[in-house]
Amino acid sequence: MKNITTCLAAAGAALCALLCSCSDISENANPAQPSYVALETNSGRILFSSNTNAKRPIGMLANMANAAVAMDWIETQHIDRNRQITVPKEAVRWQHTNLLGLQVGDTISIRDALYATVLTDDSAAAATLAHACGEALSPNAPESAFISQMNKLARSLGMYTTYFKGTNGAVVSQSSARDMALLAVYVANNPSLLAVCSMPSVTVTVNGTRKVTLHNGNKLISSSVDGIKVARSKSAGACVMATSRRSSVRRTNPTTGGQSVYAQRLVAVVLGAPSSQERYNMAARFLRDGWSEWEKWLPTNDIQDRSKFLLLPKH
Repeated sequence: MKNITTCLAAAGAALCALLCSCSDISENANPAQPSYVALETNSGRILFSSNTNAKRPIGMLANMANAAVAMDWIETQHIDRNRQITVPKEAVRWQHTNLLGLQVGDTISIRDALYATVLTDDSAAAATLAHACGEALSPNAPESAFISQMNKLARSLGMYTTYFKGTNGAVVSQSSARDMALLAVYVANNPSLLAVCSMPSVTVTVNGTRKVTLHNGNKLISSSVDGIKVARSKSAGACVMATSRRSSVRRTNPTTGGQSVYAQRLVAVVLGAPSSQERYNMAARFLRDGWSEWEKWLPTNDIQDRSKFLLLPKH
């Protein structure tokens, strides 16, 4: 089987092996102060930011890295999403986040495991998905093989403060608002994965008969907000990765003087908010006011001021 990392590195490099808005990397965040960043993804223009490089726990936002690796495996290897996978013993070690109540030996489709991984904070579904993918890479060590792929994805995207310690957010991993914004841009540029993130609810099936309806934990999902994920834990506080898209616009290109078409998508990441409601308030405000800030800037000639951008690589 072709190594998944090869595909991830190519896609990741083409997306954003990016420059940071701040050059210093803080080892730890002040738990009383949330970290956040909001940007327009196609330009890399940073609209709002604070403590963007502060390293802090991310809770079940780690599940999005799981889903990104799994989706790459599904798409590059042409895996049937209806394929049934079996719950391994290591998947049920975190019972408080085993939201589907999966038991060792249960079966679930790849599609439904992906839904549970993304829409909810289900660690068992995420670990089962990771086992199925990792087993194709290393039959003797599927879990560690999958975690390695998650970290290789992070490196390929330039997520230099991030290290994933487990296949899902039940194992505390650390990242930064800047790094999670890079992951959010990667997800937003994958239509298949973004479609999963935008589902308001879905009914999944366990063992071919047991039906469970899952509701998207992201309360921002609407006609204008189509992703990505929320999380909350004692260590991470309340977190959200959100994205909103508008129709492309035609503007004068300040460099060429000609007309150019500008795609428009905002991403907002909030880590360590004091409450679930506050994370929503902050993200909603960034997505609302971000469009105004974007319109004020677009277009100008300050693209060379790299402190204001997460810049896409040149190819």
